[in-house]
Amino acid sequence: MSTSKRYKKLFGNSMMFALGNLGVKLISFLMVPFYTYFLSRSDFGTVDLFMTMIAMLTPIASLSVFDAVFRFTLDDTFTKEDLFSNGLILTLIGAGIVGIVASFSQYGLGLNMSLFLGAMLVINLLMSFLNNFIRGIGHIKLFAISGVVYALVMAGLSVIFLWQLRLGVFGYLWATILSGLTAILLLLSVARLGRYFVWQKRSKRTMRAMLQYSVPLIPNAFAWWFTTDAARFFILFFLGTSANGLYAVANKIPALLTIFFSIFTQAWQISAVEEYQSATKSAYFTTVFNYLMKFSFVGIAGLLVFLQPLMRLIVARDFYDAWQIVPFLLLAMVFSNLSGFLGTTYIAAQKTSLLMYTTFIGMGLNVIFNAGLIPLIGLNGAGVGSALGFLLVLIIRVYNTRRFVAVAVDWLGLMSNLVLFFGMVGALYLDNYQLRWLSLGVLFMVVVGLNIREVVAALKQR
Repeated sequence: MSTSKRYKKLFGNSMMFALGNLGVKLISFLMVPFYTYFLSRSDFGTVDLFMTMIAMLTPIASLSVFDAVFRFTLDDTFTKEDLFSNGLILTLIGAGIVGIVASFSQYGLGLNMSLFLGAMLVINLLMSFLNNFIRGIGHIKLFAISGVVYALVMAGLSVIFLWQLRLGVFGYLWATILSGLTAILLLLSVARLGRYFVWQKRSKRTMRAMLQYSVPLIPNAFAWWFTTDAARFFILFFLGTSANGLYAVANKIPALLTIFFSIFTQAWQISAVEEYQSATKSAYFTTVFNYLMKFSFVGIAGLLVFLQPLMRLIVARDFYDAWQIVPFLLLAMVFSNLSGFLGTTYIAAQKTSLLMYTTFIGMGLNVIFNAGLIPLIGLNGAGVGSALGFLLVLIIRVYNTRRFVAVAVDWLGLMSNLVLFFGMVGALYLDNYQLRWLSLGVLFMVVVGLNIREVVAALKQR
């Protein structure tokens, strides 16, 4: 594929995913004031921890089969019927195991919470499998639409359950379950996925190939989740559920940056696999990586400019102090996204064991940093610890992936952006209102000038 077509396809796929994802994230973001009004800090912390448990358990219960389904639909090794039939069988086996385990978990969580945990986990397994299958076979529009439908139903049911019925935490969980079921039914009916299930296609060979690819991703997914969310456990232990609620709200701002990265990643995973055999893959991966880094720092600079007024606008008064935690969480998110980008090179090369190895290093680093910094400097220790951990993972992956894709990082650009970032963080604490805004505005323009001009010039040449 020619260079121009590479970027056009990546851009086109990104725009398609953007249509769906931006709608989903915008709806979710607009619901933050609603949730912070009807849920206390403690309740919000409980809900956040519950959703984190679902994210942690999904790859374990599913054996990460959905990752294999997506990767294998992009080549011709297996037919669609092979992948859907065997992938669904493995997913249903995982769902059955979840049901059995959930029945025993009631002794620790209580009957109601164990039932919610089991139901939400099974729904998440099915959604992950179906979404990855339709994305892999090219139904990108449906993938995007189903996400918007999920978010709209979630928002509508949240209003009913939290505002009108005053169900609190249980209302939020009910809304999550019913919106997930709606999305599953939409995917099954519109894509007519039943036609891909052929009982006769069940095959030990196919299942074995899928599991050989996906099983190393189970500890990787768990470790990456723990690397990302380990701070929550230390916050709970050292600072309590109220502080975790504040931390959960603060994370909503970095989530704005993650919106665009998740959109890009969904398109990039396809391009990375398709271009992996290209002779110029290293130059292509390098260009995309450095563009991603530059746009990421422009994004966090823009968020820092409007951070304080944005927090006043979107959260209840009790949660406003969360703005102080946000800057280093933004930096951690940038390093997480960049190291996640390099993670796709392992996926494209089918080097999932090496991916797992680097993720476990990151998990260990994050645990050490968070355990040491949270008791020392409070909630900001979570952001600082995560930023350091993800930066080291990024450096390790840059050198580790050179054996199959050599990515030349613009280290000078990275260091320049970090200096400007710390300058903007310092400006946020200036007592003089006018001087604060002037400093933030000037530094933001410098960040834009440093990063955007080079990218625009390069794109014009293409």
